[in-house]
Amino acid sequence: MRRIIFFLAVVVVLLLRPDLPLLAQESWLNDHERGWFWYEIEPELLPEEEPPVAPSPPEPPQASAPAPSKPQGPPALSVEWIQENLEKYKVRAIDNPTSENVAAYMYLQRVMLDKSQRFAEQVKHVVQLDPYLDQGTRRPIASYGGAQFSKEAMAAQQRLLVRIAQQAGIFFFFQGGCGHCEIQAPVLRSMVERYGFVVFPISIDGQPLKNNLFPKYVLDQGQAQRLQVIQTPALFLGKPNTKDIVPLGQSALSMDQLAQRILTAARDTGWITPEEYNSTLGFNAEMALDLKPDSLPPNLKEQDLIGYIKKMYSDRLGAGGAGGNSLPNPKTEENCAECALK
Repeated sequence: MRRIIFFLAVVVVLLLRPDLPLLAQESWLNDHERGWFWYEIEPELLPEEEPPVAPSPPEPPQASAPAPSKPQGPPALSVEWIQENLEKYKVRAIDNPTSENVAAYMYLQRVMLDKSQRFAEQVKHVVQLDPYLDQGTRRPIASYGGAQFSKEAMAAQQRLLVRIAQQAGIFFFFQGGCGHCEIQAPVLRSMVERYGFVVFPISIDGQPLKNNLFPKYVLDQGQAQRLQVIQTPALFLGKPNTKDIVPLGQSALSMDQLAQRILTAARDTGWITPEEYNSTLGFNAEMALDLKPDSLPPNLKEQDLIGYIKKMYSDRLGAGGAGGNSLPNPKTEENCAECALK
């Protein structure tokens, strides 16, 4: 039954489309070389071109983060601000000296003077509380205290000069017609009488001094050239047992200058100790630090610098280097019976 229905459907189609056989025949006649094939490879379909995508509109520029604001300068009325602006106010007042301009400059100047006064008062307060900062610790500021320091320094100087005179003498190079040599001779005579120095007078030109001081002299036999004497009077400090000769000067020297140079030469040659030399200076030189960049600890930070300096002063004084008026190291409780302090 199904076959009859299928057949009737095909007949109906053929009757309705009479051109189908003709189309098939014409197709075969025009393309008979292909033969009869039930199956043929279908041609590959080219990929359909996608329609061009319209460019997207540019994105609006993003708001960039605001640039960091530049520093506005030092705060108003700070010392740095006044230093930068005071001259401007001054010039304005001079160029246009109105009451307002002059008063503005004077008020700024008054503010700075007030700051200076407060700073000076605070300096005095801090110095009073810290002996390491107090200049009076090194030499009393009071006139009578300074006089006592000078008196003690002079006594130490005299003791050392007497001791040096026992082991060293002064070589005195002069010329007969040298006026400076004549005024130097009485100073040397005073050094002989006060401290006991032996003076060895040497005449370069073979002539005596006109004032007839040091009549027992010797002629120069090349010593002046070896010691590089370029003018007279020329003074040298010599130690016979070691044959050390140290220059003192080649000009007229006062007694104080000569004494100080003798002490300096004795310190440099090791005839006296640095501590003995410092006792002649009239101030407590032992408290002075000689801090240099290469002497600092390599890892020392800036915030620790002031604490390091204070510790250096404390250690220096604690080691007994503060001078003759410093306190001795504190005794332990067991050994303190002699001073009755516990």
